Amino acid sequence: MRAEEGFQFERFRVGSPWSSDAALRLTILRLLSTGSSALPASEIERLFNSLASFGDKVAGEYTDIGATLDGPQHEPTLIQYDAWGQRIDKLATGEGWKRLKQVSAREGIVAESYPSSDAKNGGGRDKIGPHARLFAFTRNVMFAPVSKVILCPISMSDGAVRVLELFGTDAQKREIIPRLTTTDASKAWTAGQWMTERPGGSDVSRTETTATPMQPNKTAEPGDEFVINGFKWFSSATDGDISLALARTDTDLSQGSKGLSLFLIKIRDDRTGKLNGIRVHRLKKKLGTKYLPTAELELDGCVGELVGPLGRGVATISSVLNITRLYSAGGAVGALSWGLRSATAYAKIRPALGGGKLDRLPLHTDQLLKVTVLYRVFLQIFFTNVLLMGASEAGTASRRDQTRLRLLTPALKAFVATRASEGYLTLLEAFGGQGYMEEVGMGEILRDATVERIWEGTPAILSLDVLRVLVQSNGQALQEFFEDTTAILTSLPAQLAAQLKPELGFLSSVIRETAGVLGKLDVQRHVKSADLRFTRYLLDLIMAVHASALLLQHTAWKASTLAQDSKLQHIAAVQVDEREIQHDVHLARLWIGGKDGAAGFADLARLVAQLKAAASSDAKVAAQDVDLGHGLVYSWSQAQPQAKSHL
Repeated sequence: MRAEEGFQFERFRVGSPWSSDAALRLTILRLLSTGSSALPASEIERLFNSLASFGDKVAGEYTDIGATLDGPQHEPTLIQYDAWGQRIDKLATGEGWKRLKQVSAREGIVAESYPSSDAKNGGGRDKIGPHARLFAFTRNVMFAPVSKVILCPISMSDGAVRVLELFGTDAQKREIIPRLTTTDASKAWTAGQWMTERPGGSDVSRTETTATPMQPNKTAEPGDEFVINGFKWFSSATDGDISLALARTDTDLSQGSKGLSLFLIKIRDDRTGKLNGIRVHRLKKKLGTKYLPTAELELDGCVGELVGPLGRGVATISSVLNITRLYSAGGAVGALSWGLRSATAYAKIRPALGGGKLDRLPLHTDQLLKVTVLYRVFLQIFFTNVLLMGASEAGTASRRDQTRLRLLTPALKAFVATRASEGYLTLLEAFGGQGYMEEVGMGEILRDATVERIWEGTPAILSLDVLRVLVQSNGQALQEFFEDTTAILTSLPAQLAAQLKPELGFLSSVIRETAGVLGKLDVQRHVKSADLRFTRYLLDLIMAVHASALLLQHTAWKASTLAQDSKLQHIAAVQVDEREIQHDVHLARLWIGGKDGAAGFADLARLVAQLKAAASSDAKVAAQDVDLGHGLVYSWSQAQPQAKSHL
């Protein structure tokens, strides 16, 4: 039989991430149309039209550009020497990569979050205030799956703008911010972020890179030049134009992170065009993100400008981390969206047992249902967090909002990245053997999106950030979180509350149990013994409870507000009837569980039990558990003296 004879696969193309996704549109509609900064319907309609246009470009020309990066021949390469033996460290990237950087500039991916004249699509912070971030990140989530991780350097460029907005000198703001926010691709710059070093990984307190003032007899102030020497172990987006880097300005290593300062480094010397005391040691060989150049950098006589106060580098760069963590979480949300749209499109055309299509098999659909619930949860927790950041940047966030933002941002990133990676595997399965083929794209998504579990802090590291917020607020952050969550539950419409009475009862009991465990927690004992296992379960529990409350709040809004507003329904292109509302009720039930002892997808009962065990008030029992666990994990025989090679 010839290849063109017999059964032929039907072709399908994933549609627009905006027009095909009613759940996304309704999530953004609720956040734009409610609250103290709610926008009028006419403004929302303008933004929705812009998002629809962008979604069409993502599904069309931007997908096609991304598809040109399709193999090792398009991966970055490092040319360290020219033909005459001169060290040049030239980085060559794929043409598709360069075109995607141009797209990011022209679309104002960074500019849309700031009071910039280049925020031509949404209008930026000056026009739509706290919603500028919401508009920008809606576009980011749509663009991420086809962007080949171009949003990595874009996230650091965005973070650099925010740091300079807050701490930059007038000269730094005038020179750098316009280059990072311009929509003129021929003038646009991108930024890197150099923090990670060999001794510490996420522990920047062990930074070895040093910075010495060029005017040692002068009291250092922002904008002063320093000579920087050291070695940066991970430099993502090595093809950038500038970078923010941490370096030690206090040679007393006992000062840890308190001895670090932040510097703005231009990659090339303005006068000579040569690298600014930088040598590219080698490019990293990574599991994924193949088209993104990541390198090890030697800094030898590199000149940088001080940003922010001397010795306050970690606090100064924290604004970058908040933004890049949201980009990281947004990348995971976007990847899950693309995978679901692909899997459901395939299921509707793929023949299955019984002569029908895959989408008619409950067994197949049930697996996709689990990922769909997860995606819907992600929409609520992610974009709510984005709006909080927008309010903070626009100056409209209350003290309570600011505390919640600090608590939830690291928790959000860890929760989304971890659970999303499990969802990708289910989506890969949904294609059968084809899912394992490179051309389908699920393998690349799986590799690229898995990095979100690592970038900007692993879940374990981020759980310590959550603990830090709780300690710094003397527990107030979590108390306020529980109060706000309870307020949502008690304000639900009577009919909805009656429908979900078992789930609400279970959720309330989870909150009470968690509060009870934490009320008895001896944090100092746990810190002293280094037994911080409870932080990981607490992080997951916070986000699972938060997601539950937001799902219920969204359902209540749909039933009581949107169902009565034909104008908003028209803008969203969604007709809200009883069946539409029952979809959301069913979604909440599946996530929360609790009815007749059912275990919800949130795993609330398991998480509470694990938190109780890890936060045991009996120090002796806890120590025994740690000891037994340690023995199980490290039960391997020690390696023998180095074996002799036979090669």
